[in-house]
Amino acid sequence: MMGIAAVTASVESGDGVTEEQVAEARRAAGFLSSEVYDPAVVDMVMASAPSLFTVVEYEVANPEIARVMGYGVSADEWVHVVSADGKACGTFETAEEALKPYGKSDEVAARVVWVTPDLVVQKLLMR
Repeated sequence: MMGIAAVTASVESGDGVTEEQVAEARRAAGFLSSEVYDPAVVDMVMASAPSLFTVVEYEVANPEIARVMGYGVSADEWVHVVSADGKACGTFETAEEALKPYGKSDEVAARVVWVTPDLVVQKLLMR
């Protein structure tokens, strides 16, 4: 099997390699996406892509008892949160400020849980 760079170069040079063959080669090499992007586009997207998080409410005495209260997107200058039921939303300066609408007491508290690459891979593998 040709390497990914060789397969991609063959497609770009018109050597008869189909996009389907490139996609299959990428899957065989362990890439999650069959799409090939220009490196400059990848750099731009990675530099500007927002981070994802959830707002999780939990019982202080039993932190394992928890529920997702909202989903958030965090960019350089803003944070936007939508409630889990989709009925409320808000814009904040930081993810920690997004916790303010959620009550904190001796019994219940809320925290931010960032969606990390390992969580994304776990979700993809569960499909």
